[in-house]
Amino acid sequence: MKKALNMKKFLMVICCILSFGFVLAGCSTVSMIKNDSNELIYNGNAGVTIGDYLYFGNSYNEVSSLSDMAGLKDARKSSYLARVNLENINAKGQNFTPNGVEKVNSEAVAQENQFMFAIGNYIYYLKPDVHRYTSEEGASYQFGYSVLCSVKLNGDKNREIYTYQGEVSEIEVLEYDGNYYVVAFAGDKLFATKLNNGKGSTKVLGEGVSSVAIPKTQGAELDGYSDEWNGKIYFTDTDENDISKIKEVAVTAGGTEDAEVVGDKNGTVSFVYRQNDLIFYTYTSGSTTRTYYNNVKDLSGEYYKNEIILVDNEHEFSSATISNVFVLQYGTPFETIVYSANSAIYYKNANNGSGRVTISDDAGNDISSATIMVVDDRLAYLISSTGVFEVDFAGLTRGNGDISLTATKTVATMTSINTTLYSYDGEYIYFYAGLEALTEKEQELIDSEKEEAGIEVSEDEEEDITSLDDGTYLYRVSIATCNTQLLGVTDYEERHSSYVYKK
Repeated sequence: MKKALNMKKFLMVICCILSFGFVLAGCSTVSMIKNDSNELIYNGNAGVTIGDYLYFGNSYNEVSSLSDMAGLKDARKSSYLARVNLENINAKGQNFTPNGVEKVNSEAVAQENQFMFAIGNYIYYLKPDVHRYTSEEGASYQFGYSVLCSVKLNGDKNREIYTYQGEVSEIEVLEYDGNYYVVAFAGDKLFATKLNNGKGSTKVLGEGVSSVAIPKTQGAELDGYSDEWNGKIYFTDTDENDISKIKEVAVTAGGTEDAEVVGDKNGTVSFVYRQNDLIFYTYTSGSTTRTYYNNVKDLSGEYYKNEIILVDNEHEFSSATISNVFVLQYGTPFETIVYSANSAIYYKNANNGSGRVTISDDAGNDISSATIMVVDDRLAYLISSTGVFEVDFAGLTRGNGDISLTATKTVATMTSINTTLYSYDGEYIYFYAGLEALTEKEQELIDSEKEEAGIEVSEDEEEDITSLDDGTYLYRVSIATCNTQLLGVTDYEERHSSYVYKK
């Protein structure tokens, strides 16, 4: 028996030793689950659902708070990669951390650059860079840089695939010709990483890049998205004569030498959005900036050059710069597009109908400034700092002129919601928010548990929400029932469903 225990200790030591290094190939931290599909699973940037399990960053942290290694160490205590079985959640109430939340690894993954997806038996994600860089000003950490990583579904074989030495402005994962690629615009470079069973090989496809047209990642529950695209990335740079050069490069290319100039313009061209092969770009000449679009699917041959960027009346989309673009029921070239411009929401449809969209919640409050998260079969889900809303966009496909819409329902109401990270799996929306005060029933439950433990409960004892400022955690809300539930593990021990009061 003693010999067996010594052997077990020896194996644990070996396991810990092997867990260090560039490839963290140590012992698994949780049980292995089976993912029968080798297809991409992507639900958005807040988490990814694999079978009955949700993988997510437990608690959100601002990159700006990671001023040194001590800050990163603190972030790792709460922002680690976690998972929970969604079919077996056992929680005392909606504002309690459920039992069964497991730590997959200790990387600080929940921050504004979070990006997460799964292929086969691996989770891929971004984490803050922890390397120290030396410059003329001295040595410092660049936590704003990101590292593309992978880890098996049981926490095993943790790898750093590539470090982007620059702020990641755009990042997508795309399928082309039977392979998956992470395409990223970081700093002033364009990168493509070909993935293979938790590993990856990265090529720099462009340098001196000022804007890019990368197709949006295919999401199974996201309306209008597909994997049909021409396998080429478009980007712009500016030459010494201030002429915008439009270049294309295949995602399968070997490097920057394969990028080809396919157009140029006097003035400034900037790509602003791409879905499949439909691209949008702004053209600035003098003091005037307008937005144009083009479908590059059928462009080929020699006439292809200078046909990417067309700034004639036929291809003009808006007289302003657009953002937050959503294509409803992707057609040729599109059926309806909803977008933001000049701090307002607009639409444009294939029938040449267009106008401004004003949106109110079901109580009559203006929510036009809320962020559109996803559009699913013309039902749009919007998020603001205080709520999640469902809005029916069906009327926009046949509308003409300004339109006022009222939210179909208010899905969730909370006091402090992060509006940059969210996911959607067709049934639930996942987002980060500050802890909510306990409901009356939840507080009564705590009081009864204290009484059972022989702890005196004051008649006027109430939970003070201002005392709960210990992080921003992941919640989910059902779009059918509007029930909201805390998923993250908080530092507030009384919020744990398994917490036992002791006298």
